[in-house]
Amino acid sequence: MEDEKRQQQPHPRDNFKKWEDPLFNDLRRMFSRARLREVLTHSSFYEEEGKGNSRYVFAGMFVFKGMVGEVLFRYAAGDGKHLQHVLGNMFRQERLERQFDEWQLQQFVRAGEKFDIPKHKHIFVYAIYGYVTTLDEDTRQWFISKYIIGENSHLLTHKKRNRNLLAQADDIVKRTDGRRLTLEMELTDDGLHRAKAVLSDGTVLCEAVSRSWHYARRKAAKMALDIVAMPSRKYILSNPEYQARVIARLEAEKEKRRAEIEEREQQKKEAREERREKWKEQKRIRDIKRRQVQAAVKKRKAENAARAAAKAAKEARPMSAKKRRYLEDKKK
Repeated sequence: MEDEKRQQQPHPRDNFKKWEDPLFNDLRRMFSRARLREVLTHSSFYEEEGKGNSRYVFAGMFVFKGMVGEVLFRYAAGDGKHLQHVLGNMFRQERLERQFDEWQLQQFVRAGEKFDIPKHKHIFVYAIYGYVTTLDEDTRQWFISKYIIGENSHLLTHKKRNRNLLAQADDIVKRTDGRRLTLEMELTDDGLHRAKAVLSDGTVLCEAVSRSWHYARRKAAKMALDIVAMPSRKYILSNPEYQARVIARLEAEKEKRRAEIEEREQQKKEAREERREKWKEQKRIRDIKRRQVQAAVKKRKAENAARAAAKAAKEARPMSAKKRRYLEDKKK
């Protein structure tokens, strides 16, 4: 059975010679013909267990992904959640399927007749990744840099607006007097989360309380940044002219929101009136049709009753002597 499968499908060696894609020159550095055949053969191609590329797929899904994660940990900016999102986007299934098509792996893969290759393209790309983990350090770094980091550089671009408020506040404090700023979390007696912005000498700069752990941290970091970034903020806030401008701006924003809400409500009201009129028109048409049907039924009933009455009256009339003699003659 295995020999028949091999005869039905062309040997990858022939396709390997004809492969003229630009990626060939890069991947040829890593693959021998026999190794390419091993890496891109699914276990469903064999009848006996233990054969196939499942171990390479495992290495690609976990070992290789860990190597990429190590590169991000060493060289990419952002917190752990951000790096996790970047790593997930790098290995999303849509990208793996696109890479399968770009590398033209369809002509090399082998699988059983019942195995749907187009739906499992990512499996063979993971097998390629798994094989990369068995190569030397320089080749691994080259592959990760070119085909993983390089093709996903848009995920690592610098954002002009730094959203890490705690890092900003910590940097300002460090440049000002050499101290460092950290956040300490604790639970209150009411079960709330309290975040404290604490300097390295033990000074509590500010604190925030919330039911949400993340919101308490973000609120405390924002308060700390406000305090260390603008020492004169308290004076500015107490300025009557500034307060008047703030009040005027808030009132203008409220008026704008009020106008937007009124406009939306008016649009909703008009839409409701339009639907109501449409519903009334549909109801009027249905009533006309219903009355027409009722009139037709009434007319048919009257006609049927008239025919039945005429028939009964005809049957009730006495038989004439002429007809009686005719029937008697007919019986003879």
